[in-house]
Amino acid sequence: MNLEDFLDNYSNIGMDPYIVLNDNKPLLMETAEKDLQILNIKNKKVEEFTKKYEVQENTFKEYTGYLILLSADSKNSIQTCFLTSQSGFEQNVRNVIVAEENSELEIFTGCLSNEHVKSNTHNAITDIFVGKNAKITFNMIHSWGETSKVFPKTLVYVEENGLFISNYVVWDKVKEIKSNPKVFLKDGAKAVIQSLVYSHDDSVLDIGGSINLKGKESSGEILSSVVSEGGEYKTVTEIVGEGDDSKGHIECNAVLLKNSANVETIPLLKAVNTSVQLSHEASIGKISKKEIEYLQTKGLTEDQARELIVRGFVNNSVKRMPNSVQEKIESMISGGKGF
Repeated sequence: MNLEDFLDNYSNIGMDPYIVLNDNKPLLMETAEKDLQILNIKNKKVEEFTKKYEVQENTFKEYTGYLILLSADSKNSIQTCFLTSQSGFEQNVRNVIVAEENSELEIFTGCLSNEHVKSNTHNAITDIFVGKNAKITFNMIHSWGETSKVFPKTLVYVEENGLFISNYVVWDKVKEIKSNPKVFLKDGAKAVIQSLVYSHDDSVLDIGGSINLKGKESSGEILSSVVSEGGEYKTVTEIVGEGDDSKGHIECNAVLLKNSANVETIPLLKAVNTSVQLSHEASIGKISKKEIEYLQTKGLTEDQARELIVRGFVNNSVKRMPNSVQEKIESMISGGKGF
């Protein structure tokens, strides 16, 4: 898609500040407000700060990225955007996100490559820390090109009574994505990992995740929704119950639009404590012929009936996502310029 159109539509989410990272160029804007710090990941202050956290090893030689630090007892929302502007380019991203005790942070992130870009790769290493009684909502919407490959590696740590919510949306065609975030919960903490994916012909998508219920009375949900017209889609999801009275649930629902659609769901549940409650359910199937015929009796064409059924499936899947995400999904389905 056209970069200018994307930015015109994407920037109206209304969150401030708005961060754009292009290729492996450094973050151009740094913020050092009373409650919020946003620093270029190569800023010397970042290394000093992350010494008190267990972060992943940075294996990149050339990279971009940021540190976002929200102070205790504060609230903020941030937009970020990752761009690749060169064909064959490998963008490497290193991010650290921290919401301190009793704070609340929402991040809305978009990813895209410009129309002319072919065969680009996006790698990312991200560490997220949710403080005691804090909340992070992380919304990710992909708009990469048809030949893009995307490999994020994300670890999330949630302290006592903290909450982490991930909303991950892939609607435009992409060559390959492998995304399996890992979340670790302490006492009373909760995590919800939600994904909505449209799988196209020739795409290879592996989008899952894992939640480790380490703390007592911790809870986690992994919810996957797939609309497939082709390609290969696989979701490997895992919940490990360790803490006393912890609870976990995995759910995957898929609608197949063509015979060439290939959807594989692999839920893994592991309990190492007799008081743990874990469950999973899955539903995969084609659109019912009877549903289409019924809608045709109401004056709709077959294509209109299919679109209405898919729209209903999607709306049901995203009803717990923030309004900003729901509005963008509606724009995508309607064929608007939002994505």
